[in-house]
Amino acid sequence: MSNVKLPEIDEPDSGFKAPDSLLKSIVQSSEDAIITKDLNGIITSWNPAAERIFGYTPEEIVGKSVLMLIPPSLYDEEPVILTKLRAGERIDHFETVRVTKDGKQLNVSLTISPLKDASGKIVGASKILRDIGERKQMENSLLLAEKIAAVGRMAAAVAHEINNPLESVLNLIYLARTNASDADQVVDYLNLAEKELLRVSHIARQTLGYYREHSAAIPVTLSDLILDTLKVYESRLTAAGIEVRTEFSSNSQIVVRKGEMIQVISNFITNAIYAMPSGGTLTASVQDAVDSGREGLLLTVADTGEGIPPENLKKIFEPFFSTRSSIGTGIGLWVATEFIKGHKGTIEVQSNVDAASHGTRMVVFLPFDNPYAG
Repeated sequence: MSNVKLPEIDEPDSGFKAPDSLLKSIVQSSEDAIITKDLNGIITSWNPAAERIFGYTPEEIVGKSVLMLIPPSLYDEEPVILTKLRAGERIDHFETVRVTKDGKQLNVSLTISPLKDASGKIVGASKILRDIGERKQMENSLLLAEKIAAVGRMAAAVAHEINNPLESVLNLIYLARTNASDADQVVDYLNLAEKELLRVSHIARQTLGYYREHSAAIPVTLSDLILDTLKVYESRLTAAGIEVRTEFSSNSQIVVRKGEMIQVISNFITNAIYAMPSGGTLTASVQDAVDSGREGLLLTVADTGEGIPPENLKKIFEPFFSTRSSIGTGIGLWVATEFIKGHKGTIEVQSNVDAASHGTRMVVFLPFDNPYAG
């Protein structure tokens, strides 16, 4: 570690001041990288964990710009961080990417605190950096597992939806064959068969669009995505005695990953079906909205099910949490949250278990100015 003296860290005064030797021992033995820099972004100290994680010795890195650790595509993060530090703000658990001496990119979590000199003036920053690569790898594995599960659920729904029109086509062909002498009747049967096949073709196009466009961000109309997804679940909704209502006050287009949005909507609808085993009402809506100064769209899927108990509300976005022990993976809403976060949007749940007004609302805000909008 460098011999540069660490300025005082801006923290609440507990009445206890640790000896310098103890502070140095903590810094030296920490498993996390602890780095200090001045307000120009020049590194002023570097602990052993930073050397282990990044590969630079203190002699190589102290006195150099912190931009050496930042991928060029993320250089714009540093001015924002420095501005907050100059204002005395602390940054907690900021997840980003940093680069090692050999060019390897790392997923990291940063906690950054202002540093003050003896007079109380902010002169730099202390960074605690944790390598979260293993955690990210696990999260990506969970996302992949849920995507595979979603494909299975969608395939089952599509197969069920396609089966009915195909049975109708077989019956109509049989009727046409047995009434071959009545040309007009045969034409009617064939026209009906053609309509059923067009229905199958439409469902197939929807399904192919779900897979092929999963990684492509394109302009879409959210109301169209909702209607297409509702069509896939139409038979299940009907069988469950669920009335579907739609309230679309906006037809604005938004650039999103279509497959991800279909999966989010599909998850909401599936959860609503399970929440209303004895029937009820599912309401889907889209409207223009503004959140924290950002313009975008508000997507809502509401049901009149029994609702979610208050003790479970804070848990439903956690991976593997489920109130249905024998059904599902328990990470559907967590994955939906990750997808929405990827679009720089927000997702929240509103639920009530009161007998007179029970039900659940899933509310998603998607900003027009998101990372996929270009």
